[in-house]
Amino acid sequence: MVKIDSGPVEAADKFSDTKKDKWHLLLIAKRSFLAYRLEYDCRCLIEFCEEAEAVYSDLGFSSAEEMIREGYELDPIEIDLAVAWLRHNQPGEAIGLDAVKAKVAEARVNPLPKNGEVGNGRSCDNITATKSRGTDTTYTLRRLARDAPDMLDKIESGELSVNQAAIQAGIRKKPTAFEIALKASKKLSRDEIQILIKELQKHEPRNA
Repeated sequence: MVKIDSGPVEAADKFSDTKKDKWHLLLIAKRSFLAYRLEYDCRCLIEFCEEAEAVYSDLGFSSAEEMIREGYELDPIEIDLAVAWLRHNQPGEAIGLDAVKAKVAEARVNPLPKNGEVGNGRSCDNITATKSRGTDTTYTLRRLARDAPDMLDKIESGELSVNQAAIQAGIRKKPTAFEIALKASKKLSRDEIQILIKELQKHEPRNA
């Protein structure tokens, strides 16, 4: 059972545990918290942005990106980079947003070696040596800088996220509907899963 908090709101409170008539107050609390917190520790962005995906329409925004920009007063592109980096690296210590914002610029001046260059004046550095290839944001950006540099412009302009750019460039595969649903289901509560099962039972399965 979800416990709904009826007391004063704090930035650490979840929207799902707070009465809807206090959501705007909670948004303000989270915005104030982020204004000073991100300078030295941006790890909370993962949770805050996941919440934005779930509640943006109820708060009157057209998208999670708009909620991040207008509600949290943050740059959605910078935040997209930060969240991607945090998810893949899972730092155990505090890390500021500025430490993540530099990754696109770093990728521009330090793309991955072209095929055949390793061992011919260029080395395979610790990014690939750690075998973080494919999902690591730094690796992805550097590969885009090498193979599809125009995609970096689209990331910086806000046209594409890092993941979308990687998919368009053929570096990553677009997830299937099943993969998306499976990932989303892991965030559901037991009660929500039971509701989902009942809804699925109402639908006829489509042919594969």
